[in-house]
This record gives sequence, structure tokens and C-alpha cells, in this order.
Amino acid sequence: MNRSDFLKAFGLGSVGLVIPNTLWSQKPVKIYDNYVKGLMHYQFRKIKKQLTLGQELLLEREIANTYDQFAVEVYFNEYKLGYLAAYENIAIANMLDQGVEFSAFISEIDKKNEFEGLAIEIYTNIVIQNPKILETDLLDKRADDAIDQYRIGAKY
Repeated sequence: MNRSDFLKAFGLGSVGLVIPNTLWSQKPVKIYDNYVKGLMHYQFRKIKKQLTLGQELLLEREIANTYDQFAVEVYFNEYKLGYLAAYENIAIANMLDQGVEFSAFISEIDKKNEFEGLAIEIYTNIVIQNPKILETDLLDKRADDAIDQYRIGAKY
């Protein structure tokens, strides 16, 4: 057994703790849905015909921004579209700085409106305890005699 397999066997992966699916699961949570700001100053006009509802967008921190130390840029491929609103970006900026991964999508589009013609929804995964695994009679019986979700093959 090599080192990588050994670490994986104990739930330790190369990027940190690996959480077993039976006890914990990840759930996507929408944490933001609002208009992208500054569309008229960037490349929205140039590429708006390519944009469709539900299309994935990219978020990138702009730490050196003179006007907003928590600036979060919004991109479609290599095209900068604008920013998250300065009054709403602090939590997302801090999370990006810590390496939290987000999924961002177009939630509304009005190609004629160059001020509020594009809205973005942002999701991240949270780790939640899976309550079904706790449904067990292990407190009253020996492990081999207990019936629990793992043994009956519950789907998570």
C-alpha cells in the first residue's frame, strides 16, 4: 500500500479531510442572486448575444482594486462583465480568499438593459450531517445484530 492509499483509507486526502458519504453529505446552497454591476463599462455589449439563461459564469477576486478592497469580478470565459455589488461582496470575497469554491450562473438576462441586464446566482456546497445514518438500534443491540441504514442500503 502506498502513502496515498494509506491516507485515503483513514479519510485523509491530498487536499484535506475526506468526509465519508454515510455520515455527512454536501448540499448546494444559493447564497447570492442579484444584478452584476458595471455592465456598461466592460464587455457585456460585445458578447451579450452569446449569453443565455443558466450559463455558467466565473468569479475572480480583484484584491488590488483601488475603489473596493472586496471586489469580486464576474467573467464569461475570458470576457469581464462587471462586479458583484460593493455593498454585498464582503462575505463572498472573504470566502474566495480562503479557497471556497463557488458555482455561478446567469439567473436573469435582458440584453437591451446595459445597466441591470444581467443577474447572477451563486451557489456553494455546505457539509451537513446525514440524519438517516443515526437511525440505528446500536444502543440496544450488538453491532452484528443491529439494523441501521448502512446495512439496509439506504440511498444518500
